Amino acid sequence: MGLLLPAACADQAAEPDLDAGDASTGDASSSGSDAAAEPEGPVATYTYWRDAKAILDAKCGGCHQPDDIAPFPLTTYEQVRAVAAVLPASLEAETMPPWPPADGCQEYAHARSLDEADKALLLTWLDEGAPEGDPADAPAPEPEPGAEPQPEPWSPTMTVEMPEPYSPVTAPDDYRCFLVPWTQAETSYVTGYRVVPGNRSIVHHVIMFNADASVVPQLQAMDDADPGPGYACFGGTGTAASWVGSWAPGGGVAELPPDTGIRIEPGSMMVVQMHYNTLASDPAPDQTAIELTVAEQVERPALTIPFANFEWITGADPMLIPAGDPQVTHEYAFPVGNPLFRQRLSDVGVMAGEPFVVHSAGLHMHYLGTAGTLSVVRGGGGEDCLLDIEDWDFGWQGGYTLREPLRVDADDQLRISCTWDNSAGNQPTIGGEVLTPHDVEWGEGTTDEMCLGVIYVSAP
Repeated sequence: MGLLLPAACADQAAEPDLDAGDASTGDASSSGSDAAAEPEGPVATYTYWRDAKAILDAKCGGCHQPDDIAPFPLTTYEQVRAVAAVLPASLEAETMPPWPPADGCQEYAHARSLDEADKALLLTWLDEGAPEGDPADAPAPEPEPGAEPQPEPWSPTMTVEMPEPYSPVTAPDDYRCFLVPWTQAETSYVTGYRVVPGNRSIVHHVIMFNADASVVPQLQAMDDADPGPGYACFGGTGTAASWVGSWAPGGGVAELPPDTGIRIEPGSMMVVQMHYNTLASDPAPDQTAIELTVAEQVERPALTIPFANFEWITGADPMLIPAGDPQVTHEYAFPVGNPLFRQRLSDVGVMAGEPFVVHSAGLHMHYLGTAGTLSVVRGGGGEDCLLDIEDWDFGWQGGYTLREPLRVDADDQLRISCTWDNSAGNQPTIGGEVLTPHDVEWGEGTTDEMCLGVIYVSAP
């Protein structure tokens, strides 16, 4: 999963409980020049132009654009002023900007969470009436501390696109998979991608999978059996496929870690999973495309490996989540010397007994999930956290790139833990009806559950 999903804003979509209303009456939204003519009053601690705008642009602007999936834009002072009354609640609850990873686990690249200083600044500014100030006070943009150098201009090698437009038919969420044949005649490596949504107002997230030639007939059969473009899919593609990358609103060019790439063989099929959300917009056609950079060779071939307890999947040791139970946890740890795991690693040149590095990590559950963690249990003692999500939200899942890759040695273990709430108060709404609690186990269906870790790995 390169996701996973991103799931996420300035990197994942609509926050349904934020109803903007109409707060732009009277003189509250007067322009900067008008404000200058007003009688002098108390000096504002912070102003939009001098202080708030840079934070809003960096942390909120990726999703809150005109005609994007968020319910209102936040790109001008007038737009921000119109919804100023509802912003503090989201800031204080830390639901916006959405950033699921908990503090203290890992340092991630491109983190979009607000630090305490920026949060306090925005809350004070809003509490004082959100004064506009003078546009001349706007500071010149500066790179964030520790930010990566700006990449070279984006020059994709190829583009994969949904074969035809599709309009969502289930509301408010529609999950649909589309098949796109891989056209490269030789073995090649994906080194980066950029998702170009065809209709940004309804595209919540996108996941791109690669399926080798052996499973193409199975994919084609699922596509043929489902009327309309593509086929319905929820937890995954419905067959064996490897995660290549993911996108959520605010995401731009995604460069894979330097000198790495994901191998794609001739005859493969790309599976593009679309999550459409129509809470803020009416259903309308979409034909999303994905631009790719592709290389003939890379220094360190890499792959995305999903992992879970195989006995959960087969039912030999069921991942049971009893009906009505508000807190159920299942966890699993396995040695990275496991022969099946090592076989996958050998595909990227990491042989038995050799270390590897984790570049990114993601977690996947369904609607009943409440929390989850991924970690490396050290053979010599201790444990290193990869990902800790204390408040799981299916709509904001994703993959998270570590600022520094984490080395895993041959005597270490990978550990995953997931927690669910199967009480009556935490049931999803499917087809317009709230489900009744029932026993749940592993499965790809909407009413099933998963506990899946996803890591992007290569040789050190």
